[in-house]
Amino acid sequence: MSIGYRGKTTNADREVTAAQAQEQSEADWGELTGTVESFDPETQTISVKPDYLPIHDGQEVEMPVLQEVPVRFQRMGGFVVTTPVKKGDRVALRPQMRSSEEFHTEGSYNAPKDKRSKSLSDMEAFLDGGEPLTNPIKNFNTDNMEIRSEDGRFAIEMSEDGKYRMRGAEGNWFDLLAQLAELLASDKLNVKIGSSKGMIHELEHRDQYADIAGKLRGMAL
Repeated sequence: MSIGYRGKTTNADREVTAAQAQEQSEADWGELTGTVESFDPETQTISVKPDYLPIHDGQEVEMPVLQEVPVRFQRMGGFVVTTPVKKGDRVALRPQMRSSEEFHTEGSYNAPKDKRSKSLSDMEAFLDGGEPLTNPIKNFNTDNMEIRSEDGRFAIEMSEDGKYRMRGAEGNWFDLLAQLAELLASDKLNVKIGSSKGMIHELEHRDQYADIAGKLRGMAL
């Protein structure tokens, strides 16, 4: 029977090293999802609860709510794409390689004041979502690009050949504008004689103009 490497004084160096490496690996935080508790639009930071439940001594442990976590919006080339951040939204939490306090307080990276690495204290939130595969995007458009509502009812849609569709609460904006232009191109001026007010001039499609105008106004912010 071979001799084992167990006990206080019989652990081999390679087992000690392996245990230390495993402990260090498990202490590092990687990317994980979190659920938003609150959002501060002035600082663009969130309070967020990590979705992960670590196990200590065989028991699941609730993680604390992380405070003042920076939110990363798409921001490049002088443009920013923003979206409301609401309680219950899912975000992707990503740790920084080193302490990011200097960067977020002074606006530039300097030598970190401590040696922490991939810490919960240096998490940043990215608006990638974080839903499981059991909750896929509904009514996914496999042909064109969309900026859309969650359910897909309302969207700005663009095709590769340069065509657009804007689905609003009252229909497609471009369809309505095209209808308006077509009516203007074919309209006639009707003159009614014999009224108590004399001659009355009315556009033939006047009521349709008003209907289209009402729909466009109904979709304006």
